[in-house]
Parts: sequence; C-alpha cells; structure tokens
Amino acid sequence: MKYMTKKWYETMQKTDLYLLLRVSKKAEVFSEDYYRKLYKREEKKWLELQREISEVGFDDIYPEEFSGEYIDGAILEGDALEEARKAYYERREEAKKYFSDRSAFDPEQEKKNFRRSVKNNIAVLKKKLPEEILQKTADIRVLALNKASLEVKREITKYCRQNEKLVRSAMDAYQRNFMKQFGKDAPDFAKKLTLHDCEVTSCRREGKDIVLSLDNSGGFTDICKIRLKNCAIIKLDSQLSGAWCLYEEIYKTGDRYELHFLMQKKELIDFIVSVDDVLYRYDN
Repeated sequence: MKYMTKKWYETMQKTDLYLLLRVSKKAEVFSEDYYRKLYKREEKKWLELQREISEVGFDDIYPEEFSGEYIDGAILEGDALEEARKAYYERREEAKKYFSDRSAFDPEQEKKNFRRSVKNNIAVLKKKLPEEILQKTADIRVLALNKASLEVKREITKYCRQNEKLVRSAMDAYQRNFMKQFGKDAPDFAKKLTLHDCEVTSCRREGKDIVLSLDNSGGFTDICKIRLKNCAIIKLDSQLSGAWCLYEEIYKTGDRYELHFLMQKKELIDFIVSVDDVLYRYDN
C-alpha cells in the first residue's frame, strides 16, 4: 500500500478516543474512592443496558409481518415487492439461528464482562495514547471509564483530530492519484473492488491465476469470488485464508494492473499483485 498503509491504518484507530469522554474535576487527581464509586455507577449502567437487551424479543427486531413496501421513498410493486419480501424472510430465518443462541441475562456474568471491558479499555489507552498525555492522566482506570480532566480531554481531542486529518489527507491523495491515472477510463473491475469487512475463506492458485473466495456477509458487496488473471505476487506477508479485507489500491503499470490489498488476521497483512485483469463471481 502506498497511501492506506499499515501505519495509516494504525493512525485511523486513534481518531475516536475522545468521543465518549466527559469532563470531571474529580478526574484531575488520583482518588481511589472516586474510582470505586465511578466503577459501581458505570457497572450499574452496564447491567441495566444488558438486561434491556436481553428482554428484546426476536419479533421486535424481525416482525413476522413483512412491511417493506417502501425503499428510499419509492413504492415497491409487482416483482420488486416479491423479491424484497423473499429477501426479508430469508434474512429473518438466518437471523433466527443466531438469536436462539443468546444466553439469558446473568448479572454475575455481566459483571465479569464489564470488568473485562474496563481492563481492555485500559490496555487500548496505554497502547494508543502518546506518553505525554498518559503522564497528565491522574488515573488511567478513570479514563477507561470515560471520565477525564478538562486538560486531558482537550489534549486527547486535539490528538484524535490531528489523526483524522492525516487519515483523510491520505485517502484524498489516493483518490487524486487514481483520477490522474485513470480519469473516466478506470477498468470495470476497479469500480466494484470494495471488499471492506469481507473475510477470505480460501486463496488458491489455478494455473496462472489466483482465486480468492470470500465470505461477504459482513461486507458491503455481493462479490463472493475474485479471479486475479495471470497473477504475479509482489508481496505477501502471510497466508490469506481467514484474513479480513480492509482497503484496496489500484495502479496502472504498463499494460497490467498492480493491486494492493491491506488485510488483517492477528497482524496487518500487505498483499500486492500484478495482474492482467480481475473477474468476479457474485452471490446468486
């Protein structure tokens, strides 16, 4: 990747740390008593939320009666209405499998879950915040519960917004580069190559081609298979099976195309190839 690099992606993960923060004067100094009271208060909110979620019935989410006669303000009729109805009931049946696996509300288990969440928040803050901000934080446990002094909140907000600018700047630069290369003559495959949140279920060589099979259930595409024609691998950090797709870049190199993929398993993966063309297979 030339623009949406591993470093760029890590910067993107440091753009929203301020969103849930609330200012508290008590967060200006270390206080075990304040931390314990705050923890109990936030734990209570957590338990109330989890109880409410557990009481939501399946029919509250997916009513048995289909009511999708409108999409984006347009009235569905005839075949379009029947297709929408069929798709709704297919989604409803699929969702049933996951909904029935839900456990009953267990306050003791949810207390453990909350404790684990706070512990994870602490680890994230230690990893993502610069040392100078951590040094100004009186108690990182309090910060993990979304309370901060005015100074610390301002510092974190400034830091995140600077990162937002860096992230946006790189994306804009890539779009300018893409338009400079292709203008209105981008290859057909480039317009559809958006694999974000798809999972690679297999990657295999077929002759001179490489074929990627995808689970697109979490993505924003109906592409289920990609054939990279006459593919030469330039860089491959790790085996791709089980990797999640994040971002793509496309470059023209002579009479071929260079594709850059940023993916993630336990670590970020660069997958760069040179191809003649890209073909797709779609879900039926």
